Amino acid sequence: MIYPQLKNTPIKEIIFSISYDEIVDKSCFKKFIDLKEISERFNDIKPSFLLEITNNGLKQSIDNNNFHLRNRSEVLQLRKGALSYHYLGGYKKYSEVLDSIIELWTLFDSLTTENLTVNSLSIRYINVIEIDKDNPPSRLVQLYPKQSSDRNIINFQNSVNFNYVEFPNYNINVVSTKPKQNVVLLDISVSNKLIHPSTLADDPKLFDAFKPLQEIKNKVFFDSITAKALIRYI
Repeated sequence: MIYPQLKNTPIKEIIFSISYDEIVDKSCFKKFIDLKEISERFNDIKPSFLLEITNNGLKQSIDNNNFHLRNRSEVLQLRKGALSYHYLGGYKKYSEVLDSIIELWTLFDSLTTENLTVNSLSIRYINVIEIDKDNPPSRLVQLYPKQSSDRNIINFQNSVNFNYVEFPNYNINVVSTKPKQNVVLLDISVSNKLIHPSTLADDPKLFDAFKPLQEIKNKVFFDSITAKALIRYI
């Protein structure tokens, strides 16, 4: 389906993730973060931390199996079984975000002893929609709660998990919440747990596997906003 082209969007963060079967040891993570392409691209590279309850209280230790890499507009998270790429600069073309995660995935996969087996793919779009007295949540987002003249909605969190009949193998989760007085978050996730896990060793296979997620994400977004919200962004 063809959707209208938006002149501006409420997108604040985009996340693409690839999950895999194999257990990758910490030496592979270290090789990856030491690559010139990675160290020059991400100027802030940190391992994650583990919290452990001991007889002496909480103990914090470094987890060398999980890394958080960051620059001004990108975050890359490495953890056992998954690689996630975050774009923090607002809107970016789907194809460009996809190019980035595939480039990073290819580098990572090249350091393992064998091609990694991809078992699921996911995308997540976090939208921040501004609201005010004249534009309450239900006039912009087609999710509960409904605004009415006899009540003021102070806060809410609504989560809907579903799939479209035409896309039965793709799981969708939509969360709407009001974290601040003047904004509503519309958080859209689409994932595909592969029925037949594959190494997807070449780029065309990964591109093809990610392609349906774009159409579904677009359908969810336009199904979740009102005509009034659409006019704001078109």
